[in-house]
This record gives sequence, structure tokens and C-alpha cells, in this order.
Amino acid sequence: MSASTVSASTVSTSTWQEVRIGDLGRVVTGATPRAADADSWGDAVDFITPGDQHAGSRDAVAARRLSAAGAARLASRLVPAGSTCVTCIGATIGKTSFTARPAVTNQQINSVVPDESLVTPAFLYYLLTACAPRIARASSGSAAQILNKAQFERLPVRVPPIGEQDRAAAVLGALDDKIAANGRTEATALALADALFEKALIEKAEPVSERRLGDLVELRYGRALPAARRRPGDVPVYGSGGVVGRHDRALVAGPGIIIGRKGTAGAVHWSQRDFFPIDTVFYVQPRAEDVPLECLYFAIRRLRLTMMRTDSAIPGLTRPSVLTATIRLPRRSAAREFQRATRDLLAAREALGAESAKLATLRDELLVTLLAPAIAVYTASPGVSTVAPAPLTVRGLH
Repeated sequence: MSASTVSASTVSTSTWQEVRIGDLGRVVTGATPRAADADSWGDAVDFITPGDQHAGSRDAVAARRLSAAGAARLASRLVPAGSTCVTCIGATIGKTSFTARPAVTNQQINSVVPDESLVTPAFLYYLLTACAPRIARASSGSAAQILNKAQFERLPVRVPPIGEQDRAAAVLGALDDKIAANGRTEATALALADALFEKALIEKAEPVSERRLGDLVELRYGRALPAARRRPGDVPVYGSGGVVGRHDRALVAGPGIIIGRKGTAGAVHWSQRDFFPIDTVFYVQPRAEDVPLECLYFAIRRLRLTMMRTDSAIPGLTRPSVLTATIRLPRRSAAREFQRATRDLLAAREALGAESAKLATLRDELLVTLLAPAIAVYTASPGVSTVAPAPLTVRGLH
């Protein structure tokens, strides 16, 4: 399949109706548990932040989850499976994700629970993804980069009949399903490597080495690289939630380790190739030549850095909190065996990620074609706020 196989002429515009986002369902603004309610965190319900919405991925991966008690406290903010979450505060306004199960978001996100008599859940997600540039432009007059709930609800969009919605969502959804399947295979490879690391820690007769992380590595800051400044290329750009785009120039030679410091603070990522870490992350600069980088990566993953971050609307992670931690490492012979055993797994993950990036590019090209009437410039109905026109592109939205 290619974008050229679906021409713009095959998309009928006459049956698309203009409505406002608020007409398509119930809009819910998220909230963060109070710092005093420490028992709000657990493993019952996903808690989604903008940092959990990943480039090229329909599904957010929540770095933290609420306990049953926490979910009960925020029951009015709970959204069901099939909702579309849209970031409406901060530098990444317009990012979208789709809930596979009930979830709560933080206050930076407005979620739309669809009225299925008007719009299907899947089509609503693709519609709002296609309109993300317009959503972002609606906040451009605000120095604080905020699009509040009322403004969000008033934004005009166009929707076709349900039958056309189903056809468009089926094409786009097939690509996103393959991307999601790749993601699950990547997760399996990572879990197997985690198990091999655990085996390396306990298998050999030599005692495990316990060392202060700050004696082994430096944590260096990434560099700001807004989406508007990125040029077409194959270099992965890493934010706190993982790969957030591509660029034509690397900042750091791979392989390397990236740690989220803002947003999805505490998330730990591996890049097999040269990469560009942005200013929401640290990257690891090794100081000890006797420890394989692969061992450092899996040892750092075991620190559960997400539990060290500060609790606020935008959680953060400090260098001292990471560098003072003690990690457990296998002795030299076991470490080298682990390094050899895990190389293929990490390479396989990288290959799957590259394939998913290509599928995401194809999906984005098709999205522009299939939802052209929603993206096209139009005059809003009387009393409906208009949004400045944006280029017909959704690539790199996240």
C-alpha cells in the first residue's frame, strides 16, 4: 500500500458536516493526585501525561499508574477505553493518543469520550490527529501555550458519515495495529534481555559488584531541538518518552543510554545507533571502561527511577538523585557473556523500531489524503471560532 493508491479525488467532500469538537462527545480535563495522597499511586489505572504519548504511536504507554484509591479520588476524570487524549498545555499542544483501557490523564490533557451516534472512537482519534496543527495554532496567542477546555470544545472540525469513518479508520488502523504488534515484540525482546541480566547476576560463583552510579557515569543534558527545526533524516530524536522524531544530524554517537528528566521522568531508553537527545533528557557518558554499556543500561533500568521523580504537574528527575544510587553489576566474565548474548536482542528491537517508523510515515501520508476535508481550509459557521490554516502535514506531530 502507498499513499498514491488513495487519491484525493476518491475522498468525497460533499457529505462531510462541520461541527465543533464539543459536539462529538464529552470532554474531560485531567488532574494530578495531591502530593499528600501518597497512596494514590499503584497498579490499577493508567495515568497518562504528554510525555507518555509517543511519536508515531497510537497508544500511550503510561509510566505510572493509579491505585484503586487514587482512581476513586479522580473518578470524575476517568475516561473509558476508546477515548482520544489531546495535549492542550505546553510546547507539544496537539499530541494525541487513544486509550485501550480506562485511564486518567494529568491536567495538561483534554480527552474526548465519543458520542458513537456521531463519530466512531477510532475515527475520532484520526480526526483529531489530523487536525493537530490547527489545535496547536489555536493556542498561539497565549504566552503560556494553553488551550483551555472551553476553547478546545469550540474548535471546528468536519466529519463524514459513519460508513466513511469506518473505511478510513480501517485503513489507518491496520497500519497502527502492525506498529503496535512490533511494539509488543520489542517489549518481549527487552523482557528476555532483562531475564538474561538477572541470570548473569546470580549464575556465577563470584559475588555481585555493587557500585555507586556516579563513579561509573556522567549524566549530560540533551539539547533543545523543536520539531520546526528538525530536518528530514534517519537520526532518532529522543525525548523523555522515547523517540519523538527524526533529524539529519546526531548529537551523540551510539550505542547510548537516555534517561528522561522532565515529563516521563525516570524512563530509561537504549539507542543502538547515533542519536539526538533533546533537553528533556539526560544521556549517559560512561566513565568506567570495565563495565559494558549494556550492563549499565539494564542495571539502571532496575533502579525504578520513575519512583525518584518529584510529584508535580510536570514531574522531574535530578542528577544527584540518580548518581547517588547504587547499582548491582555482574562480575567481569559474566558481564561479557551477557553483553554477547544481548546484542542480537537489542539489534532486533532497533530493527523493529525502524520498520515501525516507516509504517508511521506511510500512515501519516494516508491520513492527509483520507482526511483531507477535515484538514482543508474552510470557513466556520457563524459563532464558531476559526483556526488559522496549517500546512497539510501531520508527519512529526508528536
